[in-house]
Amino acid sequence: MLEKLFSNQVSKILFYSLFSVTVFTTNLNAKVSLVTSLPDIKYIAEQVAGDRAEVSGMIRGTDDPHFVMTRPDFLVKLSEADVLCVIGLDLEIGWIPYLQQQSRNIKIQKGQPGYCDTSFGVKILGEPTVMMDRSMGDMHIYGNPHYSNDPINAIQMAQNIKNALTRVDPLNGEYYEGNFNNFKKRLIQLTKEEMKKMEPYFGLKVAVFHDQFVYLASRFKFNANLTIEERPGVPPSVRYMDQVISYMTAEKIKIILIGPYHNPKYAEYVSSKVPGSVVVTLPVSVGGLPEAVTYEDTLRLMLQKIRDASDRTK
Repeated sequence: MLEKLFSNQVSKILFYSLFSVTVFTTNLNAKVSLVTSLPDIKYIAEQVAGDRAEVSGMIRGTDDPHFVMTRPDFLVKLSEADVLCVIGLDLEIGWIPYLQQQSRNIKIQKGQPGYCDTSFGVKILGEPTVMMDRSMGDMHIYGNPHYSNDPINAIQMAQNIKNALTRVDPLNGEYYEGNFNNFKKRLIQLTKEEMKKMEPYFGLKVAVFHDQFVYLASRFKFNANLTIEERPGVPPSVRYMDQVISYMTAEKIKIILIGPYHNPKYAEYVSSKVPGSVVVTLPVSVGGLPEAVTYEDTLRLMLQKIRDASDRTK
C-alpha cells in the first residue's frame, strides 16, 4: 500500500515538473509583461529586462508620486501584467493597492512571484523614532521612500527586479543576470565619477521644499536637512517659513532645492527674503526635466545643478 502511494506521488511530481518545463519551452518567444509605478523603476527595469520583457510605466517624471489620479489604462496594464514593481514604503499607498485589487490579477498581489517591492534590501533613512498620526502630515511610517536618488540603491533595485523577472521567467535567468551585472558596473563607475566631482562641495548646506533629497545628499556628502514644508504634504505657514528664513540667513544657506511637481511659490517666497539665494528645480526622477532621459542623465543633472548653484552663490 505504501509503495503504491509513494509511486503515485512520484508520478504526480514528474507530471507537474514536465508540465512546467513544457509551458516555459513553448513560451520561449513570449515576452514578460512588467508594469512599474514610477519612471526610475521603469528605466531600471528596461536595463535588466532587455528585449525579453515589455516594460511600461504608469506615471511621468513630472507627476507627484504621492498624489496620483488613477486612470482606466492603469487597470488594463495591471490586469495583464506578469510583474508589478513598486517603490514601496507606502509611497504609493493612495493608489497602487486599489489598482492591485481592482485588476483581479493574482500574479501581482503582495506575496506572489510577480510582486516586486524594489525597497527590499535598501538601507532606509528617516525611519520615525516616535509614534505618528495624520495630524503630522503625509508622514511615511516606514522611512523616507525617495531612495532611488542614490545610485547604490538603484543597484539594489535592479537586483530586486532581476529576481522578480527570474521568478516568472526562469529560462531567461542568465540573460537577466548578465544585464543586471552590466547595469551594476555602469552605476558603480558613475558613482565614482560623480563623487570625485562633488569632493569640493562636501559639506555644502542646502534647503529643500520636500524631504526627498536625503539619499542623494547622504551619498554625495552634502547637507539637505532643512525643509520648507512644515509638515509633509501640508503648505507651510508664514510663521514657519520665517523661521526657515532666519535659519538660512544665520547658516548662510543660499540654495533651495525643489522637485518639478512642487508649487514653487513657497520656495520663491523664502528665497526673496534671503539675499543672494536661488531656487533650483531638480528632475528628481527620469523624465522630471526634458534633459533627464536616463537614470544616469538624471543623476548627473541633479548634481551639476547643485554645483552650479553653489558656484553662483559664493
